[in-house]
Amino acid sequence: MKTTLLIILLASIYLLHARADVTDVPVYPDFDVHKLAGIWYPIAVVLKNREPVNTIPIDNVVEPSDAGDLVLKMRYIKDGACQVTDVNVVHTDQAGVFTVPATSETVRMVDVDYESYHIVHVVVKDSYSLYLLSRTREPSDDVKTKFKELAETLGFDVNKIIYENLAGKSEFGGMFVECTTSIISIKVLQ
Repeated sequence: MKTTLLIILLASIYLLHARADVTDVPVYPDFDVHKLAGIWYPIAVVLKNREPVNTIPIDNVVEPSDAGDLVLKMRYIKDGACQVTDVNVVHTDQAGVFTVPATSETVRMVDVDYESYHIVHVVVKDSYSLYLLSRTREPSDDVKTKFKELAETLGFDVNKIIYENLAGKSEFGGMFVECTTSIISIKVLQ
């Protein structure tokens, strides 16, 4: 009986801690969805309770709607081919917090410099991701340091940060892959 109560107590503490991870994530104050419009390059991602997907991100085009929603056009390489996926991101009652109905994700704009970068926190059930996106393919070291510090503050293992798309290329499986609108170039690393 004591063992069962201890297990229930530990499970409750774990669930409270997991819930705190979500509710303690800061949201950028006075977020303006329209200032986010344009091309953004995925620079880094760190994951918690989630495995990396088998794609190579190239860029994202953010198109805000008058209603405050976003259409995210994600260009990436999967199975050796360039692909584009449109993701509908729907605003909530709180500025800077969105949902993705197709995947039940909650998206929070954590930090934003509309001219330079933005950091996004994504939750799906008990899986967490933190993304750094930049207007350029090579953000400043200060921005990368800010991302790393924020990741650590939010409880991510900073040793698991994956840097992507630096200088227009992504390292994946021993290859550098570059995707343009009509050409894919793959170079095997020696």
